Amino acid sequence: MAALDPIAALSALYQGVLKKGEPMAGHTTFRTGGPCDLYLEPESLDDLRIAVAFLTQQGMPLTVVGGGSNLLVRDKGIEGAVISLAGLDTQVTETREGESTILTVPAGAKTQHLCRYAAMNGLEGLTFATGIPGTVGGALAMNASTDPKGFGAIVDALTVVDISGKIRTVPRSALEIGYRHLAIDGKTRHDDGFPIIVEVKLRLTSGDSDALVAQREALLTRRKASQPVGQASAGCFFKNPEGGPSAGKLIDDLGLKGEAVGGAKVSELHANYLVNAGGATTADILALAARIKEKVQQAHGITLEEEVTLVGRET
Repeated sequence: MAALDPIAALSALYQGVLKKGEPMAGHTTFRTGGPCDLYLEPESLDDLRIAVAFLTQQGMPLTVVGGGSNLLVRDKGIEGAVISLAGLDTQVTETREGESTILTVPAGAKTQHLCRYAAMNGLEGLTFATGIPGTVGGALAMNASTDPKGFGAIVDALTVVDISGKIRTVPRSALEIGYRHLAIDGKTRHDDGFPIIVEVKLRLTSGDSDALVAQREALLTRRKASQPVGQASAGCFFKNPEGGPSAGKLIDDLGLKGEAVGGAKVSELHANYLVNAGGATTADILALAARIKEKVQQAHGITLEEEVTLVGRET
C-alpha cells in the first residue's frame, strides 16, 4: 500500500483553509513575496493545535503571520508552512479587577478595531497604538508602539501554543520586554520555536470615552497627513537608533525622500517608510534599504537596524 500523503493526512484532521503554493504577496501589506509551500488558516484553536503538532512532527518549518503588516517575504517564497491567524475568533471580552479592566483579546483581532473598542468604551491605555496596522498578536510579538513603552506597558498575560501543539498561559513576569522586543522562554519572533501567541490579556484603566474618541480621531488625522497611509508598505522600516535622532530624520536629512529602486521608493511624506509604488519586488525593497543604510553609515557612523521581519528563501 502506498504511503499516505502528509497533506491528505492533515486534511483528514483539520477543518480550516489549506492551500499549496499560495502567493504571499496577497498576505502582506507590502504586496510582495513569492509563494509558500503550504498555507493554512485554522478556523479554531483546536484546528491550530492539530496543525502545529502535525506539521512539527513532519519536520516542516512553520512561519506564523498576523496581518502581514510588519513582514517582508522574499521573492522566492517561504519554505514549509505559513499559518495565518486570520480565521480565528476576534471577540473581545472584559472583566473587572479592582480599579482595572482586563481585556481578553484574540491574537487575530485587528489592532485598530481594538483601539476603537477601547476608546468608545472609555478604557484608557491604548492611545499609543492608534494607527498601528495589523493584528494584536503581531503587535505583541514585536512590542509595537508609537512611543517607547508599547504593548509591553499594558500586557498582563499571554496565551500561547508551542510547537508541540500544547496551549499554556505566560504571565507578564515571565516575559522579557524592551523596545521593539518581546521574548518568551528566551526566544523572540525571529527565533525558531517562538510560541504562537493566540490570546492577549491587557490591563487598562477607566477614562472618558468622549475625550478618548476625540484624541484618537485627532491622532489618526495627524497620521494621515504625515504618513503614506494609502500606499503599500510595512510602516516604519527601520528602528530608531538609541539616544539619537530618529531613523526618519537621519534619512530625511540626507535628502533621500523619493529615492527609488525599481518599484520601491522612500515615501515623500515620511522618510522611514519604504513603499511599493507599483510593481516592486522584495529585491527592490531590500536594495533600497541597503542603499539607505550605506548612506546613513557613511554620513553619521550609525548602522540602521530593520524593524520589519524578513522571511523566505534566499536562493
